[in-house]
Amino acid sequence: MDHENVLLARQPIYDRQQNIFAYELLFRPETGETITSFDGNAATSRVLLNAFTESDLSTITGNTAAFVNFTEELIFSPPPFNPEGLVIEILETVEISPELVQQIKQLKQKGYKIALDDFVMEERYRPLLDLADIIKLELPAMDPVELFETIQAFKDKPCKLLAEKVETQGEFRLCLQHGCDYFQGYYLSKPEIVKGRKLSANKLSVLQLLAELQSPAVDIPRLNSIISRDPTLSYKLLKLINSASYRRVKQIDSIHMAVMLLGISKIKSWASLLALSKLDDKPAALHKIALLRAAMCEKIAELIAPEQKDIYFTTGLLSSLDIFFDTPLKDILAEIPIDETVKSALLDYKGKLGLAAHTVKNYEQSKWQAIHWKLLERFSIHQADLNKIYLDSISWSESQDLQV
Repeated sequence: MDHENVLLARQPIYDRQQNIFAYELLFRPETGETITSFDGNAATSRVLLNAFTESDLSTITGNTAAFVNFTEELIFSPPPFNPEGLVIEILETVEISPELVQQIKQLKQKGYKIALDDFVMEERYRPLLDLADIIKLELPAMDPVELFETIQAFKDKPCKLLAEKVETQGEFRLCLQHGCDYFQGYYLSKPEIVKGRKLSANKLSVLQLLAELQSPAVDIPRLNSIISRDPTLSYKLLKLINSASYRRVKQIDSIHMAVMLLGISKIKSWASLLALSKLDDKPAALHKIALLRAAMCEKIAELIAPEQKDIYFTTGLLSSLDIFFDTPLKDILAEIPIDETVKSALLDYKGKLGLAAHTVKNYEQSKWQAIHWKLLERFSIHQADLNKIYLDSISWSESQDLQV
């Protein structure tokens, strides 16, 4: 099996302020090969080779640490990479022998960080407790009492505690309250919907702005007016178009010129994204999710609908609206005069546009088995293509600075 057939994705790990602390690199074999028959040693090596040769590791992880699962064989024969920024996750299936403990000590001396994966309070882990930099607690495997007691047991230890498989904001708050240091899971990618809660004045104004920006009837003079009357939006947009990403020879100091250069569809998308960045109750990591989805949809369009790249970009961006507003996507789209093709793609995954939205969302969350691979292959999109799209989109999205 060639390494091009190994799907690579990253799962964010957040700190207590919901800033991105690190990413765990996740992988799966090519379609048709079962996980149980997949060689974990070879797979982990290929993940590392992908990360270090096909794309710079710091690009994939946004200059943060990379968590990688190590089997017993890899612990004793680690790939020849710089240990800086690499966290070795010791799987729960690894046999903890005196020889392994000694090897972990040597790895720490070389500069590797050590994490214990799926930790439970068992005697067999005792020899590793003083060597571990991070203890990973699997949330679904613990009831609230067990979680609290485990966290308390490490209260005076120098290691950090990481709650993994955190799927809701409620679970995040519980682990935060108990004293966990880091949080891993897709809770930030899911809206916290509370029935009957009204949008705040700030969110309502941003939603109204989005409605104006996304109107199919908006023209260039109207778009200039919408952006120009919002000083923060105007400033951010001009800073963005004059950034290194666009490599302008001459500085652009006019909203009208920015709209003309980027085109009405692209400027609507960027203005919408910058408007969302004004929601100060949402972490910056959420904007990275929106950017990654938008970029992946646009790159899929290059293969299946090149003349509609801007629409695909916008669709990827709008797929995150429910997370920003903590409101069902159906309710938000009802307030925005958006094209029906985009709406049906977002809500029902209809058409090629819907296929792109569905693919991007599931790949971003490492739900590879939910992806319609056979349907993608009809458009000559194979696993290697999608893996490249993902890595290229990470590289591009990490280079964008929305906090201008």
